Amino acid sequence: MGVYSYREREIEGIVGNMKRLRMAYCVGAAAILVASGVVAMVRPEWIFGAGERARAWVLFALFVFFGGPLGENLWRWKKRPVKLEEALRAVRVEVCAEEVRLFEAGSVRQLKRSEIRRAEEVSWGMYLRTANRYRWILIPRKIEEFEAVKAEIEEIGIPVVEAGIAPNCEEFVGVVVFAGTMICAIFAQSAWVLGVNLLISLVVAVGGFVIVGANPENAPKMRWARLGIFLPVAMTASMLWGAW
Repeated sequence: MGVYSYREREIEGIVGNMKRLRMAYCVGAAAILVASGVVAMVRPEWIFGAGERARAWVLFALFVFFGGPLGENLWRWKKRPVKLEEALRAVRVEVCAEEVRLFEAGSVRQLKRSEIRRAEEVSWGMYLRTANRYRWILIPRKIEEFEAVKAEIEEIGIPVVEAGIAPNCEEFVGVVVFAGTMICAIFAQSAWVLGVNLLISLVVAVGGFVIVGANPENAPKMRWARLGIFLPVAMTASMLWGAW
């Protein structure tokens, strides 16, 4: 059985990248909040829409996506890197003839050898895939001796193939459309546009609800996410109600 984890230098690199991303986000979020405040005073219709119908949703979106995360990041500025280091040190991959296990902070994901159909290699790691396309394990490329992990996966009879596109790309597309329907719900003024947006957001919400619950291991941890998927539907419906 092979046991693999992150090296210290990889942990330091990941934590350093996280710090830079947090700094960039905080600067961007602060700029957006300041700009929104200025625009709200100078051109309120750009933020709130005709008749200020979108006021509640605009303020809600600014708080959820910028104000809240900005405050939380600043409040936990020193604690976040420490927690990330602890989480990375807890990561461990175990490969044996019977199963593959991925240990993370406070949890373990495992797949029996008989369940694994293939391994799909991408630039950031290797996905162990099952018959359920939403039940998988990702082995990070930055894990110690990644090539040795891949060789051991092949030794136990699991074919390793290169993935031309990101696995489950519909999930990435869904996230983009989700964000787009939310923005449209906030700023659209036409009842026709809001009606189309309601249909699209409903399709995305139902599809997302099914996808999130497709992996039984994730379902208990994703209850709020499954409800949050319907947020653009509620936003668009309320805006459409006011437009009539």
